Amino acid sequence: MKLDKVTNLVSLLIYFLSIAQVAKKTILSSTLEYSPWSYSELIIFYPGLFTRRGFLGELITLIDSDLILFDTVNFILFINFIIFILLSFAHIKISKLTPLQHLLYLISIFGILNITLFNQYYHRKEMFVLNLFMLTLLIIKINTKTTITFIATVTLSILMILIHEGIAMITIAFIILILKKKSSFSPYLIKTYSTIIFLSFIGVILSSGNDTVSDLIWGDLSEFDRSLISIETNAITAIGWSLFDSFFETTQVLIFSGSMFLWSFYFAMFIWTFLVIFKIEPNKIILSSIPVKEFLLKEKYFIVIPILFFVGFDWGRWIFSLFHLSFFSFLILNDKIYKNKNWSISIGALVLVSLLTIMPECCLQMEGTTVSSNYYRVLKSIQLTFQSAFG
Repeated sequence: MKLDKVTNLVSLLIYFLSIAQVAKKTILSSTLEYSPWSYSELIIFYPGLFTRRGFLGELITLIDSDLILFDTVNFILFINFIIFILLSFAHIKISKLTPLQHLLYLISIFGILNITLFNQYYHRKEMFVLNLFMLTLLIIKINTKTTITFIATVTLSILMILIHEGIAMITIAFIILILKKKSSFSPYLIKTYSTIIFLSFIGVILSSGNDTVSDLIWGDLSEFDRSLISIETNAITAIGWSLFDSFFETTQVLIFSGSMFLWSFYFAMFIWTFLVIFKIEPNKIILSSIPVKEFLLKEKYFIVIPILFFVGFDWGRWIFSLFHLSFFSFLILNDKIYKNKNWSISIGALVLVSLLTIMPECCLQMEGTTVSSNYYRVLKSIQLTFQSAFG
């Protein structure tokens, strides 16, 4: 009991420390203290016409009063982080996780201690989508009226798509799974929901924007806001990228950067963190492709996850989002969760590794296609050698 009280106290201190860290870098700061890419993504708005990912920026421009969006953006980021804390805390308490499980979630590389200490993720759009996801789960869990749940789920899902269709794509796969397992929705209602969401995705994809839209958004920003975006290629200039543009501009660089397989460490951290928090024995996991194949055949929506990794290079963001989606889905889908109460060597090791590890939001090394460039250089040298010898 005393140990639980100490653990709860540490968790409380982490909450206060994290809130203070975010406040310091947002509402208490007069300069941009997070990624210029994040800032440029947050202030994409509708420049007289509907544009993908513009909902949040449009909301910011409506709230703003002095044409300089910086202070409004920081205020919204801070409030959104507080909401994230409240919603995640509510889910953890409703699921009756032990103080130790709660603490492990907070100090994992996906938890609020890590992301605020290393100034990551809290300023990304996935935090807004995750909040809508957690709110949706609460409604599904608490509300008993099917009509209200359906309307709320559809509304919140569309908002996710309007904020960031990429993150929404993988989020909605989890929502459909949960609706099938834990809601009173009939197959007809789930099909109706899926159809509405599919049409919403099509509408957003067809409104991806172009260079003209980018110029309109950029031109309407204040000089101060433009000065904060210190990178030439940013979320505003990339608003018109297609899936093919995204692949050839970024993903191929990731594949041939020489660092792609280093991401396997973060996938391993994902699995390890999950297993330790919920004390799932590794030997009870069926290491076979058959269950995965059967799951994907039954829940086809999850096929979008590997597709997203293929066309989008922000692997840190995808892994971060997937962890939280999996974590809170696991809480709602499992009525009986193992209560991990005691410290162990594996828990101590996880804590140590988590405290010494940073998962980048985007890229490990993106200076260029180092692998393919050097292979090409060697092959070209061989070709020139043969030509000089036999030419």
